Amino acid sequence: MVITSISNEKVKFFRSLLEVKGRKASGCYLAEGANLVKDIPCKDRVKMIFVKESKEDTFREITDLFNAEKIVLTDELYDRVSDTVTPAGIAAVVEMPKNTDISDIDDEKIIVLDHVSDAGNVGAVLRTAVAAGYRTAVFIGCADPYSPKAVRASMSAIFKINLCFCDNTEFLCSKNTLKYDIMVLDMMGENIFAHVPQGKYALVVGNEAHGVSDEIKAIGRKLSIPMQSMESLNAAVSAGVAMYILERNQFKQ
Repeated sequence: MVITSISNEKVKFFRSLLEVKGRKASGCYLAEGANLVKDIPCKDRVKMIFVKESKEDTFREITDLFNAEKIVLTDELYDRVSDTVTPAGIAAVVEMPKNTDISDIDDEKIIVLDHVSDAGNVGAVLRTAVAAGYRTAVFIGCADPYSPKAVRASMSAIFKINLCFCDNTEFLCSKNTLKYDIMVLDMMGENIFAHVPQGKYALVVGNEAHGVSDEIKAIGRKLSIPMQSMESLNAAVSAGVAMYILERNQFKQ
C-alpha cells in the first residue's frame, strides 16, 4: 500500500522526528539518504524505513537488509514531509542507543562539545572525531546530534561513536573528569603545536560565538591554533585541526 495522506499516523510520526520534542518522546531519530541507511551497523535498531514510491525498486537492495517495516509514500508526500531540499527518497527510523554516563568513560581521548549551537558543526565534529580514532563525544548544552541536519553532517559517524550528554556541573564534578588532561581551544592559549598530551586527554571545543565556558576554562589548559590574517576558524574546522595536531604530537613523543 502506498500512503498518500499527510494525516496518516505513520507520516505524522515521521514528521515528529524532525523536532527535538518528538525525538525525545519516541527515543528515535531519522537517518535519511541511501549511504546513511545502508551504513547503519545495528540493523535491529531500525524500526521503520520510509521510501519514496518511485525509488522503491532502486532501494530494494538496501531495504532488504532490514527486518523493519517498509512504508512507501507517494513522491509528492515524501518530498513534502522530508526536511531536505532534494530528498534522496529513503529514510530509516533508528532507535537511539543508551546515553553513556560520564563516570563510565574510560577512553584514552575524548572530544567535548561545550554549547556548540549549530547542528551542522556538531555532525562535522563527530565525523572528524571518528576518523581521528575518538570513541566517545561528550555534549554539554549543544544542538541535538540526532537532528536530521547533524546526522547528515556526521556522514554515518553518529552510528560509530558513544555519546554522553551532561551539563557543566556534571562534567566538572565528575571524578572521572579528573583523570583527563583537559585541553580547551582558546584564542589566547599556548600554541597547540608545542603541546604534547600526557596520558588521557579531553579536547574541548566551545560555542561558535563565545568559545568554551569560563568554568571549564578554569580547570583546563588553553591551547590556540596559530593563524595568519584571520582571527578565528569555524568550530568544526578548529576541532578537526586540533584533534589531528594532538594525535601527531602524542605520536612523536
